[in-house]
Amino acid sequence: MAFISTQFVIFLAVVTVVHFLLPVRARWIWLLAASLFFYGLAEPIFLVQILAATGLSFWLGQRIEAAPDKKAKQKIMALGVVLLTANLVVFKYTPFLNETLRSILGMAHVEYPVPELQWLLPIGISFYTFQLISYLVDIFRGQQKAEREFGAFALYVTFFPKLVAGPIERAKNLLPQIHAHPAFDRTQAMLGLQLILWGVFKKVFVADRIAPFVNAIYDNPDAANGVQIAFATWLYAFQLYCDFSGYTDIALGIGLIFGYRLTQNFNRPYFATSIQDFWKRWHISLTSWLTDYIFTPITRQKTFKIKLFNLMLYAMFITFVVSGLWHGAAWTYVVWGALHGGYIVVSLLLQKRWNNFARTVKLVDRPNLYRALKITVTFSLVCFAYIFFRAPTMEDALHMVGSLGTGWGDFKANLLSVVGANRNEFFLALIGIAVVMGAEVLQGRINMREAINSRPVWMRWSLYYVGTLAVVLLGAFYGSQIAFIYFRF
Repeated sequence: MAFISTQFVIFLAVVTVVHFLLPVRARWIWLLAASLFFYGLAEPIFLVQILAATGLSFWLGQRIEAAPDKKAKQKIMALGVVLLTANLVVFKYTPFLNETLRSILGMAHVEYPVPELQWLLPIGISFYTFQLISYLVDIFRGQQKAEREFGAFALYVTFFPKLVAGPIERAKNLLPQIHAHPAFDRTQAMLGLQLILWGVFKKVFVADRIAPFVNAIYDNPDAANGVQIAFATWLYAFQLYCDFSGYTDIALGIGLIFGYRLTQNFNRPYFATSIQDFWKRWHISLTSWLTDYIFTPITRQKTFKIKLFNLMLYAMFITFVVSGLWHGAAWTYVVWGALHGGYIVVSLLLQKRWNNFARTVKLVDRPNLYRALKITVTFSLVCFAYIFFRAPTMEDALHMVGSLGTGWGDFKANLLSVVGANRNEFFLALIGIAVVMGAEVLQGRINMREAINSRPVWMRWSLYYVGTLAVVLLGAFYGSQIAFIYFRF
């Protein structure tokens, strides 16, 4: 059931009304039932799978806590992590591993008898797997108590607003809220509705309107030159951001209506001044997870005697490769993750030299110019990596990178060719981008939510009506719904 659909609006309205008509202590049961219905509606067989993973983690969490010593706890925790990871690998990565092995053996002229494997990918499996792994590891580390109520734990895993594409919630954040049985809060509910409207605007007014321009280039990369590829990639950066952050705003808004505060996942990422800063602002729940469960354990290992700084560099690179693999079972995602890891490693190695250079040319004496330069360089590096993130195949990505130097002799004509005859739609897309980025500029100076809520009633509701009309009348529906990009992960 798509978030942006009549069916979901009806579903959410019914769930909300019934939820607040029920006694406070019975509401979590209704939310759990609604969440299971929401997930099972897409693919009922996978409902069995997510419940099995949930039940296994619930049971193992209690076994870890009851184990007599650290070694026993570690064995149980490791078993849980292996089983959850195996479940993810089998369903998400087996076809990818199979085709990789076929390619390797093919280069060695060895016959590979296993046919191509194709099966359905369970919705949200990457998100709930990471969530369950963090739960088990946190119990082992003594940072989380094992949950005793299976129903509450099942709601923590399957809560429908965040189930399909996050945020990746930690047990210590969401479980206490579930046990608190939150009552209706009008202020929170209004804030939730504001977030939902803002998220829908980002999705249908901006992201979905940009999509056709990006698809025209990336679906036929052999016919594109460097100007067209660079421009389409620049547009894709805003499509992806408005699509994913729009989903997150909707998820957070729905959570607030029911009284739950989910994890903030974005903080003006395209105003980052370095790649490190970018990852503190982009998909924050994933960055936090990778830091706590991949990067930190590697840096604390004592098997290999390596200088701490070098170990941190290795750990950083490995962490981002894992991030790439988490996003998708394809070499394009691996390269995308490796590029970001490489960016950070190189920046750390050259940091002293760059700082000396900035002082020599007196950039540090012009902080606004210096900040603008760093933001521009960071955004450009992020966009370059997006070529691999968006390209259908590795061959297409390499071809597009190799073509970046072409077409600049006739810059204007090639730029306009991306827009084509859809100039009105493109103009609206630019307006949407300007509105989103303008709001983020203001957010960096004032608290936008407080500023809106402090306005007179007539002014607030005028803003709501304008936003709703912009979505309904000017939304880029194009006769069909474009799925959220992160639903595939």
